[in-house]
Amino acid sequence: MITIITISYNETKAIAKTIESVLSQDYTDYEYIIKDGGSTDGTVEKAESFRKAFEEKGISYRIISSKDRGIYDAMNIGVSEAHGKWTAFMNAGDEYFSKHVFSDIFGKRGWTGTDLIFGDTAEEEYGELHYFRKCPELIEKRMPFSHQSVFARTELLREFPFDLKWKIGADYDFLLKAYKSGKKFRDSGVLIAKISKSGVSSIKLKDTYLETIAIKKERGVPVPDEKQMKKELLSVSLRQFGMDHFPDFLKYYIRKIQRKMRKQAKVT
Repeated sequence: MITIITISYNETKAIAKTIESVLSQDYTDYEYIIKDGGSTDGTVEKAESFRKAFEEKGISYRIISSKDRGIYDAMNIGVSEAHGKWTAFMNAGDEYFSKHVFSDIFGKRGWTGTDLIFGDTAEEEYGELHYFRKCPELIEKRMPFSHQSVFARTELLREFPFDLKWKIGADYDFLLKAYKSGKKFRDSGVLIAKISKSGVSSIKLKDTYLETIAIKKERGVPVPDEKQMKKELLSVSLRQFGMDHFPDFLKYYIRKIQRKMRKQAKVT
């Protein structure tokens, strides 16, 4: 069995499509946990409206609504309640790419000797879908794959819980800890998730960069020297200015050029 966890807080407008994408899966040996942070906008009521549909499919469906210390604390709480051998996070507003994701990964093969399974992610921006730049070989330099496209052994998530001192990059810190500890990562080759590019780590570029540097230092990964950091921070500041102040049509064309330079393929 696998466990799917959705984190939410005042997400009544976004949570339905996430729940529907989980409910639509044609592989049903899973449980679904929604860890809500104490929403006041009807999110819990919206989630509750799906209970009967999960019960009819014989799927365990739990809603935990209580105050927490933020997204990573909520994720840790969800893991503490998990019964599956594998756990994945699909937060409110994101969704699985197709109804065959679980069956493509778990219905046709075994994962003996594997600690973490990853796959591809479609990023939605300006009405278009492009592949996240998956690069497991560059894990010491950047986020190697989207956390929405990861299935980790539940025991691994309990061995390395998300560190709450990191406000943006605790998922990257978890991956680095697992990697540096010699855990086995394997690519499923499956297009797993569709996500929006509006997440905190996609918007607060300077905060993301500085926290990533701090995480690398703590994990013993080489970081840029002071001169290189100043250069990279200038680049980050310029990109943030463009994101905050450029009109959408200009940002769209800049992103188009960036994707071409990065050879970031379009999802068709």
